[in-house]
Amino acid sequence: MRKSQNVSGAWLVFVMALVIACFLSADAFAQRTKTSQRAGEQRKAETALKDNRYFFYFIDSSISNLGTDEEKKLFREAIQRDILAQLLYMKFLFKESYGEIRKSQRILIDLYGKTLSRDIGIAGDLLNGFAPRVIEIKDSRARSYLHLGYRDMKNAQTAMLIGDNITEKLYSMRLYQYVRAIKLAKHAKRYAFFALIEISTPRGERRLVNNFSFGEIEERLVKIGPDESRERHLLIHWDNYYRAKTAKSFYDEIWDHPALQELEDYKDYLSRKEYIEEGD
Repeated sequence: MRKSQNVSGAWLVFVMALVIACFLSADAFAQRTKTSQRAGEQRKAETALKDNRYFFYFIDSSISNLGTDEEKKLFREAIQRDILAQLLYMKFLFKESYGEIRKSQRILIDLYGKTLSRDIGIAGDLLNGFAPRVIEIKDSRARSYLHLGYRDMKNAQTAMLIGDNITEKLYSMRLYQYVRAIKLAKHAKRYAFFALIEISTPRGERRLVNNFSFGEIEERLVKIGPDESRERHLLIHWDNYYRAKTAKSFYDEIWDHPALQELEDYKDYLSRKEYIEEGD
């Protein structure tokens, strides 16, 4: 009888130990799953923040030089949301950070589309405007520049169409496609100016314009451009080389005075102490 009781007691201890082990194992698994999920959220947010740095710097000169009031308003909000995302990331709130990055990139897609359409339009205006003189003078090198300009403008339109048809939720992929299209549009504008400089330079002074430095092109545009279009041409030239002609770029201006209180989401985070402390 005593032996049977001993066996029953030992079996009970074994079962209890097994149950406890299962609970501990399940808890450990849940903790590992939670940690793994958190690490994944951190990687997503970190990668997206790096992408944003590139997207902002790439388009900064275009908005600083040629951006409309509407485009500057969009750019401001995109930058503000990115700054908020960085604050959340530094507080280890990776999921919330990624959510703000997505909102920022959604705005950037709209902004990139407007900028790209404008760049393609400017390229077409320049090429079409200079073409009659090039045809009249019959300068073969200038005609080659025009041909290259029209080619890149057409390629920019094609690249834009591809970007427009990328799945809507693939924000980064779509923005990188727009980056490619904007680069092509800027190349088209450069070739337009090459053609203008070529036909405006005496034959004895001509050399390969595509070997000119940024400063040399600017100097020629100052000399040959009509008064009513000279400043506009110089602004486009600066934009073609990703340089802001203003003393401080629009991106830097916003960073100096982010005014995050303009965002309703920021006010919401402020109201919750676990997110952002007062005064951040």
